[in-house]
Formats: sequence, structure tokens, C-alpha cells
Amino acid sequence: MKRFTDTKFFLALQETSQKGIDVNTHLLKNCYDEFVRLLFSQSAALTCKAALLNTLNYTHVELVSLTDEVSGKKCGGLFEKGRLLY
Repeated sequence: MKRFTDTKFFLALQETSQKGIDVNTHLLKNCYDEFVRLLFSQSAALTCKAALLNTLNYTHVELVSLTDEVSGKKCGGLFEKGRLLY
């Protein structure tokens, strides 16, 4: 279930939200690209669509909770009201 939330992308967002530090936007974009590649490769490989849906829902909830905590200033304007602008 946590395969997507254990990525560098989530770790960078968690560090930003918990420590209140500015994030390197170039690094975050690279981590996001890696996250998307993993997401699509896993979704193509999974045969149980219910498990995929549950994993995606879990990931969505975690992402929204993190992006709500991270201000636009800390992420160089990549997020706006809980959604990724990239």
C-alpha cells in the first residue's frame, strides 16, 4: 500500500512540511517524474484493479494531506490549494 508514499517525492514533501524548510524545486520536479514513472509502471503490472484503486486512493489522501501543509512559498509555487501545478 505504501509503495508510492515511500518514494523520494513523498520524502521531500514530508521533510518540507515537517521541518518547514524550502525545497529545491529542480530536485522536486525530478522526484515527481520518478514518482510518475513508478506509478505508471506499477499500474500496468498489477492485475488486481481493486488493489490498484486502493493504493491510488491511499496515495491521493497522503498527497493531499502533505500539499495542504506545504505552502506555495516553500515549494516555489508548485502547489496551489492541495494540487500540483507541474
